[in-house]
Amino acid sequence: MPLFTKILFDLGLNPIGSSFYRMSLALIFIFIYSKFLKIDMKLNKKEFRLVLLAALFFTLNSISLFASYKYINSGSATSIHFLYPVIIFTASAFMLKQRPSIYEILCIAAAVMGLFFIADFKEVSSAPGIIYAFMSAIVYSVYSFILERTKKIHPIKLLFYVNFFGSLMIFAFSLSQPERIPFDFTLPQFGLLIFYSCILTVGATFLYQKAVAKIGAKYTSILSTLEPVTSLAVGLLFLKENMTLLQFFAAVLIVLAALVLIKLKKA
Repeated sequence: MPLFTKILFDLGLNPIGSSFYRMSLALIFIFIYSKFLKIDMKLNKKEFRLVLLAALFFTLNSISLFASYKYINSGSATSIHFLYPVIIFTASAFMLKQRPSIYEILCIAAAVMGLFFIADFKEVSSAPGIIYAFMSAIVYSVYSFILERTKKIHPIKLLFYVNFFGSLMIFAFSLSQPERIPFDFTLPQFGLLIFYSCILTVGATFLYQKAVAKIGAKYTSILSTLEPVTSLAVGLLFLKENMTLLQFFAAVLIVLAALVLIKLKKA
């Protein structure tokens, strides 16, 4: 997501436009797939309220995270964003009375430490970028808790409506902004936008929703910290980027935290 979003910024897209295209262009494919599976796409009142609320916080997350990419490097922004497991665990402990075990606390500490070792904070000097990235962590935590309450909604239906309502919200919001959503793209650029939307919607949003439904927001958030490790591995294997000893140590910390957490969940 950070890599493709940076490319879209080079094409002239702003954070609002990137969020809009991320959510909107995959909708037709999701809808066709729902008809193929003969899924009932009607929402009752309770489902409508939950999906609308999830869409609101999912939209706020996209806009704030993408906005942070304009001020600070994507690696640092993503690392700040991944403070949301800490927020989720803290909220679960104090608000939901779900006290974490000492092993869970050690796992989250190791994962967060690893994230900050991976990121390059030398170029982080923009307060707005830090604020936007931290805002994305807060709203994504709320979004994750809302997802826990949508377990009875079919995952394809949930995916469609979260992105549908999110698209409408972003479009409405864009009308009040000086920078509007651009629509003048060449055919190859539009193809890139469709690929971008499908990869993020099906490959990221859908799988995250499924994981929360299966194992809850707490465990999903910690396992999601493997994302920066994946990015590091892709850069090393395919982009010929270098990996420092500190980054290798950070990756080991995150992977160990994930493995211990999986072991705890099985137990």
